[in-house]
Amino acid sequence: MQRPTTTTTTATQNIFFSNLEEDLNKKLDNEIEQLTTSFRDIVKESGFYASARIPNRDNDSREVEKDEYRNALDEYVCELRAANMIRACENLLTLTHDLKTTLLLNDTQTLMQLRESRKNALNARTQKIKHKIIQLNDAVSEAIWEMECVLGGSQVRSGNSTI
Repeated sequence: MQRPTTTTTTATQNIFFSNLEEDLNKKLDNEIEQLTTSFRDIVKESGFYASARIPNRDNDSREVEKDEYRNALDEYVCELRAANMIRACENLLTLTHDLKTTLLLNDTQTLMQLRESRKNALNARTQKIKHKIIQLNDAVSEAIWEMECVLGGSQVRSGNSTI
């Protein structure tokens, strides 16, 4: 069996590290974009005022009272964006840790195993979060349906009493 030459090994390592660098740069760009987008959306949604300007057909704006539901929805969106920012920051910290580990150890096999185990853990966590979101969505849908039934029933009753 012929042993690989050092130039072949070096070329393979260079290709691996250039691909790794490209991948890490993409991750960095994506996480920073996520941070800025979430921050921009939080600032945009932070107007918890008693009224809001809504444009109408004549391009005039009119003041409309914001109800509690709209304020709660805005608060929920801000919480989601803040959670996205936290996740992006955690990913950036993980990226920094991976880079430090690569620099210190320069052991690609161990790093690949660590990356694979971290990926599996994150996938499991993602599935758990998706399941929780589905449960919350079902609960919100059920609550909205119940509210519509109650409001619809009270409007019918009040309509019948005036007849």
